[in-house]
Amino acid sequence: MSLYTDRLKIMEKNAPSQVGQIEGSIAQVEAQYEALNKEKEAIQLGMCEPATAEATDFLDTTVIADKGGYMYYGPNYGTIDYANGNLTDWEVRDSTSHAPIYTYTPGDYTVLDGLVEDYAFGNDYLTRPPITGASYGIMPKMSSLTSAANILNENADKVGDSVAVFNKYAT
Repeated sequence: MSLYTDRLKIMEKNAPSQVGQIEGSIAQVEAQYEALNKEKEAIQLGMCEPATAEATDFLDTTVIADKGGYMYYGPNYGTIDYANGNLTDWEVRDSTSHAPIYTYTPGDYTVLDGLVEDYAFGNDYLTRPPITGASYGIMPKMSSLTSAANILNENADKVGDSVAVFNKYAT
């Protein structure tokens, strides 16, 4: 046996335990993903959606009663998105000209200010990418874990397949 065939025999012999270790890592990554998903749902469904509903109700009743016209909601209102998601993408428009007559002005409605701040906090907590100087963003973490699981699965497949291939040359 040569040095190379000896090494291939060792690699063939070790492959099953390596696959087991990789599968253990996959299970850990999946558990972390599930824990983060529960946190994501808690913030999104337990905080952001209720804040959006309460803000919408406030705007449709109180602000419209004060300002007249009708509410126009922009595409970013109530969206979960790091750069754009907010509760401030709206305006009261004149019923005749459709021109904006009022937009969000901090301090005018303290109830609305609190909802805007709470939503912004939740949206940021969910979406902040690590390249912005912090790493608490739940959704970017989940994306990284998905990538890690995919890589680990590819590794497990390759190492598992190596037994048959190495066996041919490890004589």
